[in-house]
Amino acid sequence: MKISITEVKKQFGQIERLVLRAFESSMYLVQVQLAHREELLNVCDDQGAIMRFTSQLEAKLPFKGLGIEQTVLIHESPYNEMIGMPAGAKPEPLEVKLANPDQDYS
Repeated sequence: MKISITEVKKQFGQIERLVLRAFESSMYLVQVQLAHREELLNVCDDQGAIMRFTSQLEAKLPFKGLGIEQTVLIHESPYNEMIGMPAGAKPEPLEVKLANPDQDYS
């Protein structure tokens, strides 16, 4: 499911988790989890296109001032067999806690 950035900005205090998904070539997609909802919502622009960012700092900027209390970066690697893991084995994605947008001073 998707949610527009305009709708996200109306959710002050209702965003439980901000998820930055890292992909190759410095591409980040953003998802939010609203209070009392299980699923993550992909953040899109007001025309419905999924928003893409080139850095984690750029990805957090639209979410400053929204009172987000948990921010994580998730990275899944499609190259497991290149590092000696069996082909087809899918390990858990790497998840790293990040500074929340309101605490990031960059």
